[in-house]
Amino acid sequence: MLQLPKRLKAAVLHESEVIRAGLTAMLSARQDLELVPQVQRTESWQFDHSGIHVLVVSHGIALELLDSGSDSDVPRVIVVAPSFGDQAARTLIKSGARGLLMLSVNAEELHHAVHRVGSGRRHITPSVAAVMAEHVGSPGITTREVALLELLSRGMSNKEIARSLGISDGTVKTHTRSIFSKLGTNNRTQAVAVATRRGILVSSGTDIETNAWPGDERVMTEVCGWPAAPALTRGRQPLADASVFNRHIL
Repeated sequence: MLQLPKRLKAAVLHESEVIRAGLTAMLSARQDLELVPQVQRTESWQFDHSGIHVLVVSHGIALELLDSGSDSDVPRVIVVAPSFGDQAARTLIKSGARGLLMLSVNAEELHHAVHRVGSGRRHITPSVAAVMAEHVGSPGITTREVALLELLSRGMSNKEIARSLGISDGTVKTHTRSIFSKLGTNNRTQAVAVATRRGILVSSGTDIETNAWPGDERVMTEVCGWPAAPALTRGRQPLADASVFNRHIL
């Protein structure tokens, strides 16, 4: 069992000075935490994190830090963002994030999350847990379909997409129908909107791989300790109580 240090050491990394100051202030008020006051950024967000147990970071910084490798000395990461699509949330968890919090988090939950994550557990805020639960078992979007969605979002025609991807018009139509079916949409505008909301398309341009997991149910079961999908959902309806999700995943 993981032995907790007497006093957790945490740091906040965020591109916004206002958000960074607010999160730091909430954590600084706690006597059982030691805050690293300021982490200096050089060319990237890679830095000497020795001795830090938990990092509270933005979505973009999380991707950069978690992509740096599987160094066991890297602090546990909690991601704070204005919103999480189910696909973006799963990608962050797969990459190694231990906590997901909304930007509207209050001081009590932030403090609780830092301690849970510092003790080796996960903390996923209930609203994000509910979004993830809603799409358990949904068919995944392939890498090629994500590429096509990116071009759809730019308003390109089938012929333009075909030329860009080096495929035929017919193949573009086949992929488009598959995307509509998987996302439960009827047209391009709806497909792009749903893909953006779920984090399949990332408006900031960050490249998030979305076809890395063979199946949502397998991941929830094997990685997160989630029971089989039929016990979690009623058809395609989200769980009424997101705490059910947290009892299994955390």
